Amino acid sequence: MSVTIKDIAAAVGLSTASVSRILNGRGRYSAVSAKRVQAAATELGYFKNRSAADLASPQQRRTIGVINYLAATNANDQVIQGILAEAQQMDVEVTIMYAQRDNQASITRVVKSMIERQVFAVLFLSVRPDQTVVDTLRQARIYPQEVASASDLNISSVSSDDFQIGYQATDLLLRRGYRRIAFVGADPQKDIIGRYRYAGYTAALQAYDVTPAKEWLFIGDGQYSYHSGLAAVTDFSEHPQTAVDAVFATSDDTALGIVNGLYDLGRPFLPGSLAVIGVDGSSTCTRARPQLSSMTQSFDLIGRTAVAEAVHAGDQVDQIKRIEIPFTIEERQTTPDKQ
Repeated sequence: MSVTIKDIAAAVGLSTASVSRILNGRGRYSAVSAKRVQAAATELGYFKNRSAADLASPQQRRTIGVINYLAATNANDQVIQGILAEAQQMDVEVTIMYAQRDNQASITRVVKSMIERQVFAVLFLSVRPDQTVVDTLRQARIYPQEVASASDLNISSVSSDDFQIGYQATDLLLRRGYRRIAFVGADPQKDIIGRYRYAGYTAALQAYDVTPAKEWLFIGDGQYSYHSGLAAVTDFSEHPQTAVDAVFATSDDTALGIVNGLYDLGRPFLPGSLAVIGVDGSSTCTRARPQLSSMTQSFDLIGRTAVAEAVHAGDQVDQIKRIEIPFTIEERQTTPDKQ
């Protein structure tokens, strides 16, 4: 149940009126009392406007909170379009706030703001909360959900199958005759999406009896960025022993960085001598020359499904559902057979 002012008052031995004045910053009270009340409120998990009088039930709340971060790609923008479209159809409001992707202090601050805004669900858009943050939301009777990313936490998620994205992208390159395949743009040690994609990548190589060399892994900034693609080309060109003949780029932006990086070095992309496939299926793929092959995610459907699941969850804030949205392989001009 939600913690009330009465619970805090009982814990610290003050009247509810005194506790209310302290929590709302009104009237007169001592610094010592304020410190005790704030400490008790934190320990008990109290948030402003969360009493039973404020909110009778989650169904009466009509706002979904979305926590986004400043990503190096525009994939999340496409998910948000799906979220907004489904929210309008289901007659719910959406509040979007930003946090640093892996910074728990930043995420916690935003989550507290979401709770005070009386949302009934919080969608973490590729933002990585820890289990304490997730449990805090459930204590406040708010449904937590990871969106556009799998999770190893006790939380529902709506995403693509990133292991299969890595596996099928690499398998395609192997079937086209390539064997020295680089993995570029994500950090398998620090990023859960990168971890699953890298696991799929290595599994596909092993299925073809190819042992991945450590030099084939190029993390760059680890943010799936265009810059990581550019930097990978420079790194590979400075270390001829690497001699990769294909690249699994963990985003379309990274794939474009590979192609443009070659151009910058005076070595335009030559179909058949090198292959590149990215992930997302954004407009970058068809705007690039040559057009980029991609593992295309259905971001609109991911966003729509996330909202529908949050609305249908209602009071069931403890339920755990992991939904995988299908992706497609779109071959364009960067994955021909090896010459």
